Amino acid sequence: MAPRIGTLLGVMDKPDTYRKLHRGAVPLIGGLAILLPAALIGIVLSVMTGEVSHWVIVPTATVLFIMGMMDDREHLPPAIRLSVSLVMFSLAVILSPHLAIETLNFGEGTLVTMAPVVGAVLTIVSLVGFQYAFNMSDGANGVASGAAMIWALFFFFTGTGVLAWLSLLLFFGGVVFLCFNMRGRIFLGDSGAYGISAVIGLLGLAIVAQPDSGLTNMQLVGLFLLPVLDCLRLIISRTRSGRAPFSADREHLHHYLLRWLVSPVRTAVVYWLMVGVPNLLGMLVGGPAGFVVTLALTLMLYRAVIARTALVQAPTPAAVSGEAR
Repeated sequence: MAPRIGTLLGVMDKPDTYRKLHRGAVPLIGGLAILLPAALIGIVLSVMTGEVSHWVIVPTATVLFIMGMMDDREHLPPAIRLSVSLVMFSLAVILSPHLAIETLNFGEGTLVTMAPVVGAVLTIVSLVGFQYAFNMSDGANGVASGAAMIWALFFFFTGTGVLAWLSLLLFFGGVVFLCFNMRGRIFLGDSGAYGISAVIGLLGLAIVAQPDSGLTNMQLVGLFLLPVLDCLRLIISRTRSGRAPFSADREHLHHYLLRWLVSPVRTAVVYWLMVGVPNLLGMLVGGPAGFVVTLALTLMLYRAVIARTALVQAPTPAAVSGEAR
């Protein structure tokens, strides 16, 4: 079924000899498989409960999903992708102003207040940055989707009402996707990466804005820290070497993990642990100290992995499983 849908939509990912090392053409419809059921059930639950303050999530994610699918088909210029993302996230914040960050909440009453316009701009820029970071992390089976599942679980346990149930739907959708993705049968594609990152980013802000939320916006920063950190490192290193910030290479964190661990499965599991463990410990500690724990542990683990594998020679295509990209 998936190959037929992928062929019909014109989104079959074909291998090459450099980055895309999987075997055979693979459909890029993983985002559709995860998001469509969650969106439909979420809309029904929202209408039934009258909880519709988060309504901007679905149209925003839909437009960005379509943009991603167009990118999968035609490889859109970065300027167009950036412009569409900025417009859609700006509209989301304008139409649902409660999503905008007004204070940096470290927990236990530790707040840093900012001007409303500054908070709105920071929210939009953060959403766009997270979207690009998530897309860049989607280069080895299970890495990005597994991270999204971890975030969804955190959202489920800290959110309430429809938003919590929507988070759980995303988690179970990710479980089904992983069953096929880890065998190289289906990929997220840019459509899935853009759509899921939009849902996760806006959903996280919506849960933070809930009056009885168990999640602060700085804890949300901690959850997203690892892919953002890797994205910033790549942008800086590429710029210093005279290359375009979003040019393709094999220097992402998941590539380093693959050089070290070889197995795509072990790579995904270690990445998930690097996302989940620091945040779980940070939330258990709580308050500003908890954020420091998450920040310090994430940085320490990230630096350790990069240092451990920096001198390991990149494997040849034949040495890497066809499930890795």
